[in-house]
Amino acid sequence: MPENHKPSSTTKSKAETAVTDSDNIENDVDSVDDKDAADVDIEIDDIDDDELNDSETDESLKEDIGKKINQLRLAKGYSQRKLAKLSGLTNTSISSIERNKVSPAVNTLKAILTVLGSDLTTFFSDEWKEPKARVIVTPKDLLELNEPNSKVSLKQVYNCSRTRNLGFLIETYQPNSSTEEKIAHEGEEIGTVIEGKIIIRIEDSTYLLNQGDSYVIDTIQPHTFINPTDSVTRIVSAHTPTTY
Repeated sequence: MPENHKPSSTTKSKAETAVTDSDNIENDVDSVDDKDAADVDIEIDDIDDDELNDSETDESLKEDIGKKINQLRLAKGYSQRKLAKLSGLTNTSISSIERNKVSPAVNTLKAILTVLGSDLTTFFSDEWKEPKARVIVTPKDLLELNEPNSKVSLKQVYNCSRTRNLGFLIETYQPNSSTEEKIAHEGEEIGTVIEGKIIIRIEDSTYLLNQGDSYVIDTIQPHTFINPTDSVTRIVSAHTPTTY
């Protein structure tokens, strides 16, 4: 092609046509009337509201699941460890579900409800009623968290309140008994020996407490309570979080 070649008039005409078409497109866009624009805004607003409502509903349902499982478990007198063992889950999973950290799959929820003597239909029924919180908890209202034949009794003072921030146990250790080996769970525990003696083994350290002695432990550290004597030992303890 010669160096001084210039675009033909035909090529120039196409370029001009392209510019003209672009202007026409812009004019078409600008010609959308206000009513159409308003309709678009309304539709978008409606969609956003629906999505927001769905999100709020999902979060509310998630909270209900954790709350209801906690209530059913305590009404059954089960500890989280016991429920986890019977339903084939881990203690961490049960704790996370009850605190609404995770939402259980349908099969997982069914397994939990079967152990707690319920089912999906009843669980999601509109007739579900939350127990009313009690001010006074009598001895018969205490919840035994251990097996009936266990030599260690852990009775929880439970008043059906969902707003409580503290759990409280009345513990009885028969002679030469102990808790499960190396228990570990999230939280903190404070207790006082009101009768007898108790050994607390925390990882590689061992502590002997006599009547009147108290302890404060980080329960995430594996620990075991042992009554090494031929007499009964009694302890009162408080722990956080309330789930146990």
